Amino acid sequence: MTTCRRFYRECPEFNICVNIGKKDYVLAEDPEERYTIFQYGINGIGKFGRIFESDFITFEGGKFYDVREYVHDNVVFHAQEDFFLIGFNTKDKSQGWEGRLLTESELDVTSNAPEILHNRRYFIICFDGKPIVNGKKLKRYDYSEIYPNKKYNIEHTGVLGLFTKLS
Repeated sequence: MTTCRRFYRECPEFNICVNIGKKDYVLAEDPEERYTIFQYGINGIGKFGRIFESDFITFEGGKFYDVREYVHDNVVFHAQEDFFLIGFNTKDKSQGWEGRLLTESELDVTSNAPEILHNRRYFIICFDGKPIVNGKKLKRYDYSEIYPNKKYNIEHTGVLGLFTKLS
């Protein structure tokens, strides 16, 4: 029997979901329960897509995936190897979010665009390792809001996601 352990962390602006499972595990979600809009694979390989469609994404460990287009669909994930996935979930499907892996060694939120100061909030999440941000060591699942007009120095001894709440 293949198994999967699932964890869920409630955060004020978003949620984090975690799936850790064995090869051949199949996970199905319907649109009512699906709020995952970005995923990061710690390890493993699996196929992800809409139920009964031949197009699919091959999830691989060490990669970040934008899965916003699937939030209103019936989806399925089939593990090709043992896996560990971390999902970024919106609390409201009508909210706009952007997400990406953070690779810069210095982040200055004000340098991107003038609209940053209006109606946007920024969060970092540690997906893996122990990155250091402004001298503070983070561990997996740690998150923090980051603010305009402040610089963040980052030592990349892990993987950080940067998420922007647009609305």
